[in-house]
Amino acid sequence: MIQSTPLEIDLFFARPLKTEDGYTWTLASRLGSMLRVAQDRFGKRDTSYTVLGIEFGGDIPQIWYPGNCGDVIIQLTPACATDTIRACYQLAHECIHLLSPSGGQNANNLEEGLATYFCHQYIWETFGIDWPCTIPSYAEARSAVEELLSKDPYIVRRLRDHQPAMHLTKPADIMAVTSDVQPELAVYLCEQFTR
Repeated sequence: MIQSTPLEIDLFFARPLKTEDGYTWTLASRLGSMLRVAQDRFGKRDTSYTVLGIEFGGDIPQIWYPGNCGDVIIQLTPACATDTIRACYQLAHECIHLLSPSGGQNANNLEEGLATYFCHQYIWETFGIDWPCTIPSYAEARSAVEELLSKDPYIVRRLRDHQPAMHLTKPADIMAVTSDVQPELAVYLCEQFTR
């Protein structure tokens, strides 16, 4: 017999607030909030893709493109269905991939590093938890993005004004928006991410 763990109710069921002016947080409302923050910090999302929602499955969190028709779904790991903090961490990471969906092409170090940076910041700002990054390749990409952002916290937004699709960013694009970045960092950020 398969044993199941009760779902984290707050992830799915909105309840009216006592103030009667809204509802409690769910994954859907958190995604909306995350997207607003991400767009403010890192530039508008590509609205040619339709975000269909959030589902649970697979071994790793990801976004996927059902039918290759401009739709995108966020997929969180099954453990998130019973763990609000883990769900928000993974959702915040995948939220960055919604800014400029690649249609299934591999992300570069810039995009994965920014996603890792953003999910860490979101969990810290929202829950006061310093969630560790335990996969070295993500930690390295995040560190490179932090170095880039230390020059200018809005550099990614300016970069995306120049090249909206993060996965297509070239070192010359980075150098075009700032002269304060070492060429080696620009090259690393534009290399294909390897998990």
